[in-house]
Amino acid sequence: MPRHIVDGTGDALRGFGADGFEGLVLWAGELTPSTARVTAGLVPPQHPIRDERGVGYFVDGDALFELNLHLHRNGLLLLAQVHSHPSEAYHSDADDRYAIATAEGSYSLVAPNFGEGFGVSSCAVYCLEGGEWLPVRHDDVPRRIHVL
Repeated sequence: MPRHIVDGTGDALRGFGADGFEGLVLWAGELTPSTARVTAGLVPPQHPIRDERGVGYFVDGDALFELNLHLHRNGLLLLAQVHSHPSEAYHSDADDRYAIATAEGSYSLVAPNFGEGFGVSSCAVYCLEGGEWLPVRHDDVPRRIHVL
């Protein structure tokens, strides 16, 4: 995936984090027989949530419809979702339940510290396998996600 998409993702996550909110960026692109290539970083309209239970975001049905329309019109597939947490990076129960990337083999990256110091290597990385979000070993991430 291109470095500028990684950089743009970090900028977006830090922007949400500056206001004390989690943020979401979606990575879309193309599949070939041997690889997936990220060609776009998309920041969907989202509603930040902050209450006594913590922080989060909500993407409403209209935004999801527009996202799917955009992907279809541009011949893109949703490959990964990237979101931030205020401190630790892990896949929470809410992250499992409300995932937007739901195709087998999709990735979910969770950035710690509202995206400060964002990079693929700073994230907890998960892959959807058999309908379950499974952690990717940290030393296996560079083999799966190449930043150019």
